[in-house]
This record gives sequence, C-alpha cells and structure tokens, in this order.
Amino acid sequence: MFKETMLARSLRVIYSGGIAAGFGLLALPATAQDATGSTPAPAMQRVEVTGSAIKRTESETALPISVLTHADLERTGATTAQDLVSLIPSNFGGGVLAQNVGSTGNPSTANLRGLGPQYTLVLLNGRRVANYAFGSSPVDLNSIPLSAIERVEVLRDGASAIYGADAVAGVINFILKKDYQGAEVSAYDTKVQQGGGNTRSFNFTGGYGDLSTKGFNVLLSANHETDDALKATQRPYASTGVRPDLGLIKNSPRNGIPNFNFTDSNGNHYTTVNPFRYKNCDNAAFALIPIGSATTCGTDYVRFIDLIPKAKHDNIVARGVLQLNEDNQLYAEAIRTKDETTAHYSPAPYTKPMIYPANGRFYPKSFTLPKGMTMPDGSILAADTTVTPVGPMSGTWRTVAGGGRADITDATNTRFLVGARGTIAGWDYDTAISYSKNEGVISFGDGQYSYAKLSPLIASGAINVFGDQDANSLAALQGARLTGMENSATSTAKEFDARVSRELMQLPYGALGFAVGVDMRDEKLEQVSSDALASGDQVGGNGPVPGVTGSRKVYSAYSEVSVPLYTHLDLDMAARYDKYKNDFGTSFSQVSPKVSLRWQPIKEIMVRSSFAEGFRAPTLYQNLLPYSYGQNTNGSYSDPVRCPGGQPIKSANPVGALEDECNVQLSAARGGNPNLQPEKSKQYSLGMVFQPTQHISGSLDYWNIKINNSIVQTSEIGVLGNPTLYQNNYWRVDPKTLPLDSTGKPFLDPTLLNKSNTIQGSTNPAFPLAFVDLPYANSSRFFASGLDLNLNYKQNFAGIGSFGANMDGTYYLKHGYQYAGVATVSDLGKYEDFGATPRWRHILTFSLKHGAWTGSLTHNYTAGYQDYTNADLIGPDYPAVRHVSSISTFDTQLVWSPIKALDVAFGIKNLLNQDPPSSRNDQGFQVGYDPQYGNPLGRMFYLRAKYKFL
Repeated sequence: MFKETMLARSLRVIYSGGIAAGFGLLALPATAQDATGSTPAPAMQRVEVTGSAIKRTESETALPISVLTHADLERTGATTAQDLVSLIPSNFGGGVLAQNVGSTGNPSTANLRGLGPQYTLVLLNGRRVANYAFGSSPVDLNSIPLSAIERVEVLRDGASAIYGADAVAGVINFILKKDYQGAEVSAYDTKVQQGGGNTRSFNFTGGYGDLSTKGFNVLLSANHETDDALKATQRPYASTGVRPDLGLIKNSPRNGIPNFNFTDSNGNHYTTVNPFRYKNCDNAAFALIPIGSATTCGTDYVRFIDLIPKAKHDNIVARGVLQLNEDNQLYAEAIRTKDETTAHYSPAPYTKPMIYPANGRFYPKSFTLPKGMTMPDGSILAADTTVTPVGPMSGTWRTVAGGGRADITDATNTRFLVGARGTIAGWDYDTAISYSKNEGVISFGDGQYSYAKLSPLIASGAINVFGDQDANSLAALQGARLTGMENSATSTAKEFDARVSRELMQLPYGALGFAVGVDMRDEKLEQVSSDALASGDQVGGNGPVPGVTGSRKVYSAYSEVSVPLYTHLDLDMAARYDKYKNDFGTSFSQVSPKVSLRWQPIKEIMVRSSFAEGFRAPTLYQNLLPYSYGQNTNGSYSDPVRCPGGQPIKSANPVGALEDECNVQLSAARGGNPNLQPEKSKQYSLGMVFQPTQHISGSLDYWNIKINNSIVQTSEIGVLGNPTLYQNNYWRVDPKTLPLDSTGKPFLDPTLLNKSNTIQGSTNPAFPLAFVDLPYANSSRFFASGLDLNLNYKQNFAGIGSFGANMDGTYYLKHGYQYAGVATVSDLGKYEDFGATPRWRHILTFSLKHGAWTGSLTHNYTAGYQDYTNADLIGPDYPAVRHVSSISTFDTQLVWSPIKALDVAFGIKNLLNQDPPSSRNDQGFQVGYDPQYGNPLGRMFYLRAKYKFL
C-alpha cells in the first residue's frame, strides 16, 4: 500500500523550531540482514525531505532542517504565518504588518539569515506560489493558511540546485494536512493589557475518507481572524515624534494651520509666520509644535498614525486525494485567502502652491507676530505685535481638518493544483500543474483628497486654512475626497513540474540514488493605477505613478545523485539549469550546483557539510517599474549642500531651508531597470548532530553565505550619508525656472520635476534639491556567516510527567554589505543602511506534561545593537552613539485536556510586560522604537478552545 510520506520523527522539534536530534537520526540504516531475530526487521520508509528530490529512509536524513508540527504551532500561540516565522531564531528583519502604515501594500515576509526577504524561498507543499503583487517582495506570509498546516519545515541551507531562484538563504516549506479524518472547531481570543491590538479567530477543519480503506480522502479548512488596530497614542513611548532624548524631532512644516507668507497694511512682507507661534504653537487639535525658527510651527504627524493597522484574514482550503491503486494517487488542492488591512497615518500635505484670496470668507482681520521675530527692517520684536494683512496669503498646508489619511489594502491569493504521485516500475514520481494568483487592490480611505477638486476651493476661499472648519466648509472639503480604487496589482504563476527518482543500482556501500526533474513556469505581473494616481492628482501622493505590465517564462531542469562512498559516508550532488525569457527583450540562464557530504563515524555523532552556488532573478517589478517623481524619502534628512548638519547656509533662505530642506522627508525618485542581471551566491556549511544519551541531543552548524551582483534599490541612507560618493544621485533645479507664488517667491513642486528639467550632480548652493535618485541596480554584495545551535532534553519522570527543554539559537559571526567601489560595511550589532543584525538570538522552551495538563515557559532573547546614527541627529543633549537594549521576554501557556476531544489553552505573551527598547530609528512612520525589532503590544492574555468531533 502506498503511504503518504512524512518527515523523520527524529527531526521534529520540542517547540521552538530547532532541530530535535532524536535517537533515530543517528542510528545506522537497518536491513533485513541486521535483524537479530528470526523475523526480518521492517523496511524503513523512504520519505520526502525539503531540499532534496530523492526519497530517503528516515535515518539517512542529514539536512539542517527545523520542523514545527501543528501541535508545536498551537503551543506558540501563533495565529498567522507571520507570527510563526518570527519565532525562528535564524529569521530576522522580515516584513511586518506595521510597515503598511504610511506605505501601502507591504507584505509580511520571511527573512532567513537577515539578508533580505528576497533570499528566502517560501513553498506550499513543496511548490511555489505567486509572488506578492505589489512591489518587488516575494511571497506574502498572510497568503499561507496556517490553520490547515500539518507541519512547517525550515531548511537553513541554500537550495537553488533543487528549487532554482530565491533559495539562497534557505527554504520555508508549509505542508498541508494529509489523510485527515474527523472534524474540529477552535476559537481564539486575546486581551492586550495596555489596550489596542486584540485578535480574535475562529477555525473549522474537517476531513473524510481513509486512503487505506475507502481509497480517498478530502479535507476542508476555513479560518476567520480579525485584528484591532494599535494607535500610536495608546503607547506613550511611541505617541510623539518629538523625542529630543533620542535626537528626533519628527515634524513637518506643512500644517493644518500653515506658516504664512503675506504683506501687512504698512507694506511689510513676512515669510513663514504661523498665527499660533506667539502661543508657542499651542494647538493640540492640529498637533502643532515649535520648530527651528521664531516664526514657524510644525506638525507632530506621529500622533495620527497606527503602530499596527487594523486587519482581517480569511482563508479556505480544500484538498482531495484519490487512491488509484496500491502505489499511485491523484490529488488536487484549492486555496483562497483574503486579507484586508486598513492603515491610518498623517493628514495629507498639500504640496502645490497654496494661495488664499483676500476676499475669502475666512481671511483674518489681524495677524499676531510673535515676540523675538526679526522684522523686515532688521529689528526684533520686543513683544507680540498685531498687524493687519492685505492681499493674498500663501503657505504650506496640511488637511488636518479633514482627518488623517487611511489606505485600505485587499490582498487575495488563489491557488489551484492537480497532480499525480506514486511508483511505476520502481520509479517514484510526482507531477503537477498549478495556477496561483495574488491580486491586490488599494483603495482610498479617509482623508485622501484630489488636487483638482481641492485647489479651486482654496483659491476661492471656500475652506478654512486658518483653523477649524464650519459645517459648510467641512462639507466642501469632504467633497474633494478621493474614493474608490487607488491602484491594483495582479501577480500570476502557471507552472508544470515533474520529477522521478529511484535507486539505480547497488554499490559496495549502498544504493546509488538518482532523481531528475523539469519545471516550466509562466509568470505575469500587472499593476494598474487609478486616474488620480497616474496623473499625480492625489494630495500628498507620490506624484504620477504609471502602471506596470510584463511577463516572462522560466524553463528549468535539474538532477540529483546520492552516492555511498564508504561505510556511513555519503555524497550528494545536485545541479539545476534555469533559463529566463522576458517579454521585454532580455533573457539569461543560470546553472546552480550543490555538493554535500554526510559522515556518521559512530551512532552518537553525525557530521555534515555542503557547498552550493545559487542565484536570484530580478523580479518583474524591479525590471519594469516606471520612474515615479515627487515621492519622499522614508526618513528625515537635511540637504547636505544647503543645510549641512541640519543648519542652513547663509546663501539659502534660513527660514525656508528650515522648513523644506532641514531634517525633513526630502523628495525622491524611484524606478526600475530592465537591464538588471541575476544575483549570484556561494555558500558552504559544516556541522554535526550529536546524541550522547537517549535523552540529550543537539546540533551545531557553521554556515557562510556570499552574494554578489546584488539588486538593491539605492539606499537613501547611503546616498544622503555620502553626498560626495553619490553626487550624481542628486538632481537640483535652477530657481529661475520655477513658478512663483503670490509673494514672488519661487515655488518648487516636486511632482512637476524630472530628469529632463533638472540638473544632475550640481553642488551649487543656489540650486535647491529637486530629488534624490534611488533606482534599482546591481550595485552591491552581501555576506553573512554564523553558527546555529540546538540543544534538546526530553525525559519522562515517574509521578511528574514528561519534561522537555529545548534551546534553539543563531549567533552571527559576520554580516554586512559593500557597494561598488566603497569600503565594506558591517551591520553586525550596528544599524546601517539596511537595518541592524543582532549578534545573537535564541528561543529557550521548557515544557511539562502531566495527565490532562501541559504547561510551557518560553524565553525569547534578541541581543541589542548600536542605534541608528545620522549627522542631523548629533547634538549636545543626547549621546552621538547610543545602544538599543536587548529584548528579553517570556511567554507561558497552560493547556487543559479533560477529555480526548477537548483542549483549552490559556497563555500570556510578554509575561513581564516589557516595552520594546527605545530606538531613534526613523525609517518608517513609527517613532521611539524599531518596529522590526520590538513588539509594541506589551503583555497579552489569550484563550484558545478546541473541540474535536471523534
């Protein structure tokens, strides 16, 4: 009878995701001739293992694989694949849900070795799924239906020789439940002690049919989850952008009550004067704060944002298997997941010339100038002074009166697959055709406005730019809102794959294993912009954003052989050929080899090593993204020419520079590159698995990865931190070519500037910065090395129960990057362009099962690092070099199983209610902590109940 394959029991983890090197892993392969009794020993089952195309007996498995069973998943309290992946110590710095705040369409991603999500291949049942439709990101973890997962296999080794592109840092393979019979329902609810961020979920899973008796099995699983938003105002350490203790003054000069330019009745001209500056910008409703001059106010936009956005997740999974005969099966899968995220962030800045008419119904009768202000004649006001404005007034405005902005992202993932597997004439085979689609729609939420509708309202004076709106002006403002689709994207993959394997012959020291396979894939990407987005009509948007369309075909063939060289010494060799043919004219091919050795000198010790070459192909998005101007940098910086060190030079307008060029989000341009070439990698590893006693086991592996020709979007930190090196990435504009505002001052509208009307590489201080150029390019290399350590203890104690302890950790020896022609940069324990890599991370779990009760305590530890440093942040009131503290949290869970059909679990995450350590990282909208490093939820209680219908 054909049996479903399953990973060796000895490789399973106790809880935390590390290797539990069970005794069977180190036992030598048994044969009938080894049996000591008259009854032959049962043949050991050959199994499929992530990272190999050859089926092997359980005892032969030697790959560095971590395994989480479904029971292990439940003990983590994880409800999504993102939650689960965050518990893998070798994973750090992947995309998290919080990154959707202020930057729409960001997926949740895995990031083994901290090299970038693009180097971790995510599989479902050993096969690819469509990449995330928005941006250049790989698979969105939210598209993985965790409730239907039987186990997760994490291969911490390169596998391009088997899987092709992307499998550089490793592979995470989510495997669906198989031959499941019965039904179960479960419910999960949380209570976050400090408020916000609560989660609720409900799941149903049912299976019918026994492959061995009925010849078929069908599985149906459905899950619904809702996540509440966590607002910045709910966490004091993240509720403001004004953190002088960290060197952060995160503000914008574009306010709900602008800094005005005007003329008074005596003919005096005033520049950037705020009507609330004489009150020290005291206006909480508009989030005003004082900034670097005696006349201006800024907006503390952090007060409007979410730390974690509101989200909803739904998925349904159907799987069927038909047993044709003893050795062959047909199978089919259908999966649909839907994720909706609503992210709130700051009100929209109005970046066009804002001119309010003198006959507007909200035009002020008087204007108070603040004490200390420098008058046009050079005198300094000794007291607050009231003047009468005349004529039109201009300024920089933000739609605070209309509320903060929101974007709604709907991402739907669909996958259909049919296949056959089994054994014919001694050959094991597995073949399938599949179709997967990831489609997303970003819709305009609250606070999104049209320039075409809003500009006439300002020009006519119909809305109030000096304070609160009345009923009529508020209705007019809301009439200028944008609604409906902002942009949409669809990523599809059609694939056929087939592989066969068998033992070809018996050699003196065992069987020669052989496998060969082919893979054909058709990938397509289409991104469509709304009229508002394509024309740059979105207030506070990124300028005109064109659509993207492209496709390519991928043809692959691979082979693998396993050769027993000597007693207990095995050699495995694999190679894969991939050819990419793009519909936009470019193509390339790549050969990826891999060699590995396994040696077991004694039953208590196994030694393993490997060498591999890999590659990563540029994504269609990276190839085809049209240039978009009028975008902003993620962080706040100062123009190194006109505002070096955060201080405006004399030849620049000091007030204007402070407002538009000093410690602000600068204008940026981003675009793709059709001539990108594949990245190439080399890696090797050496390790051992040991089991000195029946109860103690462990493993230690050294690994080393080098990636050349890396594709990166040119780093804004690198460009703005090294202006001499990146001089040609600076594009400036001659102010004589700019339009004038009502006061005759040149007005720079970044959405109207591009490479055709600006000057590249100029250092003329009279020329303001138009944008920094941040294209995709093959411009760097990455490197990393380290040690993976696992220690495991498990034993039954009479009268106490089954006790287990497991520690799984990763220690980095090297981690960094190098741009072409630039010195090597290490981000090991130090924040650099792509973030920081903590030197050590571990998860330590203790568990005890006694009768109907099971308890666990988990320690999560991540080492600290040297904080982000920028020249604009250095000052006398805080240290130039500061350290982000390590994170040390405890989780606990108690499960009660009074009857076989019922489990009730109560747990606490972050038992000691630790806040994330403070950080001056400002590469996103969140301030005060690093969202990729710390979790702002704090202590969270959860309750889960599961009932099985037996």
